Amino acid sequence: MAGNTAPPAAAPAAALAPSLAPSLAPSLALSAPLAAALRAAPWHFVVTGANGWLGRATLAVLRHALGEDFASRVTALGSRAASLELDGHAVPVSPLLDWTPPADTPLLVCHYAFLTMDKVQGMSADDYVARNEAIRNAVLGWIAQGAVQAALVPSSGAVYDYLRGLEDPELAAARNPNAVLYGRLKHEDELAFAAACKQHGARLVLPRVFNLAGPCINKFDAYALASFIAQLLKEDGGITINARRPVLRSYYYIGDLLELCFGLLLRADAAPVLRFDTAADEVVELEPLARRVASVLGKQAAPARAALDPALPADRYVGERAGIAALEAMLGLRPMALDEQISRTADYIAGVLTK
Repeated sequence: MAGNTAPPAAAPAAALAPSLAPSLAPSLALSAPLAAALRAAPWHFVVTGANGWLGRATLAVLRHALGEDFASRVTALGSRAASLELDGHAVPVSPLLDWTPPADTPLLVCHYAFLTMDKVQGMSADDYVARNEAIRNAVLGWIAQGAVQAALVPSSGAVYDYLRGLEDPELAAARNPNAVLYGRLKHEDELAFAAACKQHGARLVLPRVFNLAGPCINKFDAYALASFIAQLLKEDGGITINARRPVLRSYYYIGDLLELCFGLLLRADAAPVLRFDTAADEVVELEPLARRVASVLGKQAAPARAALDPALPADRYVGERAGIAALEAMLGLRPMALDEQISRTADYIAGVLTK
């Protein structure tokens, strides 16, 4: 999942390969009216990038919403044939590039498949671009066939880095070239899917994801919040922060994001193409965040951090709040407060670590 990766701000926790915890339904359940509306909708649900954070969380909320109809109404797609565990049930995952939409079946596609920045390190830039374009073109093909009635296609806050770089070449030159490339491809996805959905009459919700929290989080060493929690859950663990500059983040609960996006896709009075940033009312710097994590987990450990370098500018990776706040108001959604986000994320990580 993209858009939530922090810079080298926290000491990495041990690399882990999380599987779904056994009791996701209560923490990732959609509201009862929304779950009922999804059950009544005519769609077959397609989830690409099924093994990633958003993919697994989406499968969890769909299983809770659809119940016994989940297996017949949901297709999970990934890079290869596989199986993943979901609340004690095996969910088959089919190769995305080999999949063909069933005839005469309207689809709601949750499209999360994308090679993220960590994959750039192991391949050439040309290969990275080609592989992501192949994924993009496959899903655009489904839209062109008229199979897709609605689509959720998350983008990333990294798009802003790319766009700012177009206006300021010196800024672009100072950025990590892999991050710039990632932002460029995400921006190209935004343009391509918006154009295709408009042309073929499909509704599109396109959130630019910055920082998320909640169950199904993966890559514990890549996300500051997860790293802090994992460090504290170790015996005698404490939090180490490596960042020498202020690092500002704003967290949005993954369950709230899915509630919002599915709700918008069902709203006939919403714009047919919606693009917005993820952001909460609260913006937090890493050191206060570490202290909040310790408080929520009932730990007395103070974070260890080297002195800030006054020559380094702040790293602010925070979306624009007004747009998503207006959409929340439209749906009557009250996003989860940060302490509860920390608690639910910690519950999930603890379940993974004790397996």
